[in-house]
Amino acid sequence: MVSILIPLRHDARYLARGLAACFATGEVEVLVLPDEEIAGLDPRARQEPTGRAGPAAKRNRGARLARGAILAFLDDDTRPLPGWLDAALPHFEDPAVAAVGGPAVTPKEDPFWARVSGAAYESWMLSGRERRRYAPTAPAEVDDWPSCNLLVRRSAFEAVGGFGTNFWPGEDTEFCLALVKKGWKIRYEPRAVVEHHRRPSLRKHFAQIAGYGRHRGYFAKRFPETSLRAQYFAPSALLIGFLALLAAASLGVPRAAEALALLAAGYLLLAASSVARAGPRLLLPSVGVILGSHLAYGWAFLRGLAARRLPEERRDGENLKDNKPDHAPPSP
Repeated sequence: MVSILIPLRHDARYLARGLAACFATGEVEVLVLPDEEIAGLDPRARQEPTGRAGPAAKRNRGARLARGAILAFLDDDTRPLPGWLDAALPHFEDPAVAAVGGPAVTPKEDPFWARVSGAAYESWMLSGRERRRYAPTAPAEVDDWPSCNLLVRRSAFEAVGGFGTNFWPGEDTEFCLALVKKGWKIRYEPRAVVEHHRRPSLRKHFAQIAGYGRHRGYFAKRFPETSLRAQYFAPSALLIGFLALLAAASLGVPRAAEALALLAAGYLLLAASSVARAGPRLLLPSVGVILGSHLAYGWAFLRGLAARRLPEERRDGENLKDNKPDHAPPSP
């Protein structure tokens, strides 16, 4: 049996549609993990209120209550598409495979700025090889995958003690690294697709990007095995390069203005080429969002790199406010 686990705080706009899609995938158990009971929830779903807790703690509690040998983690704003389980489950016939992840694509009916956000994420200019998280690419083995579309073998989940509750976002990076360190494999299956609604405004998009950057910068020190990689430093290098050339041009350094103009022109051309398939209406806004995302991520990455500790990271011997002891995973 497959158990689908959906952590959330309260009833969400897209939850009902997502639940219907989950049950359309076949014989599955669906556990919904809200803070408090949700009235009028699909009766086929099993509801387990957790009290106030973080997403990782909710997933850990759901895993303990679930009956399935495969634990499928989704978000409350995702919707599995037909063929999702059929594509993912055959990978677990290989006993070395602990987890399977698939892309989370932007729904076509998302509002305009959400689709712009999705087009930016799907571009190679913003996401590099990790654009496979947002659009189907070639199958591969990976060592880091987001928990909005991640299926995990229960025995592997229990072997690493579930999700750590120190970080959000980033708890999935820590979890996947624990699997890899145990010798397990994580596979990317491009046909195991879910739809994932993007942030509906630029403010929320850039806040999300900054959160990713801050955590990845910190993780470059904390989890260098999967986060100390050149691709994650690139936005910061771009930011520093732009600022250095801007300062040089303002001080009258010879050819600094020309170099700045050349860098900006080349950047904009590459960004435009990376989102050309998004269509003419989304093209220019997406280029602007890619640039803003690089700058926001780059600055936040440097802040994370310089941080001694992230605000949500618990100190030794302390429990996170939102992660009560009874929500913690069993000891490995």
